Amino acid sequence: MEQELDNREVFSRAVQRFAAGWRTPEPHAWDDLLAADVELSQPLLRDGHSRSVWHGEVARLLAFIPDLHGEVLRWAGRGDTLFIELELRGTAGGKPVSFRAVDRLTLGDEATVVRRVSFFDPIPLAATLARRPRAWMRWWRSGIGPLLWRRKVLRKVETP
Repeated sequence: MEQELDNREVFSRAVQRFAAGWRTPEPHAWDDLLAADVELSQPLLRDGHSRSVWHGEVARLLAFIPDLHGEVLRWAGRGDTLFIELELRGTAGGKPVSFRAVDRLTLGDEATVVRRVSFFDPIPLAATLARRPRAWMRWWRSGIGPLLWRRKVLRKVETP
């Protein structure tokens, strides 16, 4: 029982740091949460290892949707694994956009994230954005698109 209590406190601290980053996101907002060699797997963004991969992908995401922010809806954890459901909102092409994601975080020492796997269905979001031509140039310039080309060229990149 004592171990469960300790884990709940660790999970709670990690969720607070995760939520703070999404309230006012910027590339380094999660530096105190992510391990230096964090493993990342996320739809629509580049997979890889390291905070610098994360920094680059967040910068691209915010270049596309500058007012993007998120709110933690609920969380659960067990062992070294923490699940966080998150709602993300912003503006793309002059209109609101929102979607929900679930992040599975594997925690290491001192409640740092050593692995992040994000889950969400990108098809409704992509369909919404496809119907907003005003968003296309920002999407292209952000470096997030074109997705298929980025996935082919930027496969899991190991960054020191």
